[in-house]
Amino acid sequence: MTVTVPIEFNQEIIEELVQLTKQKIEEEEAQQPKTKELPPYPTRKQLKQQLKIGDTRLNNWIDHGLKVIPFGKETRFDREDVKLYLDSLKI
Repeated sequence: MTVTVPIEFNQEIIEELVQLTKQKIEEEEAQQPKTKELPPYPTRKQLKQQLKIGDTRLNNWIDHGLKVIPFGKETRFDREDVKLYLDSLKI
């Protein structure tokens, strides 16, 4: 024996679900690291913050070929060089 129960949602519940879903998607997008948001020539600090890495990892990448731009007392990076280097790490 099979019993079928139709499920009906009123419009208010549907609208609330849509709003909660949109809000959750926006929150998730805001938390995702995006190299697109890096300035064209980020500093070490900006790069580490955006990619959520530390000095050790960044220094390792530099030792293994990530190009740097000496800029006065700072070290800067070309955003496109960073993307190319990260692409080269793909397996």
